[in-house]
Amino acid sequence: MRKPQVIPDEDHEVVYERVAAVDVAKASGVVCLRTPDPARPGRFVNRIWDNVPATRARIAGLGGELLRRQVQMVTLESTSDYWRVWYYVLESVGLAVQLVSASQARNLKGRPRTDKLDAMWLARLTQHGMLRPSFVPPADPAGAGLHPGPDRPGRRADPVPAAAGEAAGAPRGAVVIGWR
Repeated sequence: MRKPQVIPDEDHEVVYERVAAVDVAKASGVVCLRTPDPARPGRFVNRIWDNVPATRARIAGLGGELLRRQVQMVTLESTSDYWRVWYYVLESVGLAVQLVSASQARNLKGRPRTDKLDAMWLARLTQHGMLRPSFVPPADPAGAGLHPGPDRPGRRADPVPAAAGEAAGAPRGAVVIGWR
């Protein structure tokens, strides 16, 4: 019998060394930055910003800090439209950002129940590449050619053509009921 081939496997493959995760709420977010620990090689340390206000200035400031710390991927988790300002501001700063469905992250075994621990959990899942990003529409739909703009002909103001009676001056609805 031939000897089996030995193929080493990493227990916890790290896809991204430096990640951040944001558990987004209505007016704020809990942010976790996960980076290598210089004191313990092969281990990681978490830094938590609790209740970061969801304003453009504060998010842009946070984005600058994440860029200085060389973050490779930022994950956002939100159950509503509250993620939009976070996504577009962090992306405009130059960070790679992914939005994940709360239900997807919730279905993974071991998820904690507090916002702070949830942000840490999301950062760890991001680091190991275990989250699938959701579709995010472009920030400017007009720039993507989805809506009429000044350089493209748009739809008519009234998509329903005027009835013959209305064009002749009869009151609205007169043609519909047969009254002239």
